[in-house]
Amino acid sequence: MHCHRFFDIMESFDITQALYYLKQKYVLYCLESNVILYEKENQIVLSHEKWHSNMNIDDFQQSFCSCHFQLLPKQEETISKEKDDEYYQWRFHHQ
Repeated sequence: MHCHRFFDIMESFDITQALYYLKQKYVLYCLESNVILYEKENQIVLSHEKWHSNMNIDDFQQSFCSCHFQLLPKQEETISKEKDDEYYQWRFHHQ
């Protein structure tokens, strides 16, 4: 994953804050392992560009205790009506 340039400007935090943010449904990035993390059904989901895995919270805490994390920017969860309209207008004119 080639996200380091974006992450260089953000503040990093430790496992204690990471657990808090995960429980609040934030998506995190682990600087040392280049893994994206989020909590789902009391499991930590780990996503790397080459693999995916789940682990329980205790195992996560032990395995990642010395790591540093950063918040990932939240994605828009819904499609903006304005952007949707723009797309269909563009598509209509370019057919």
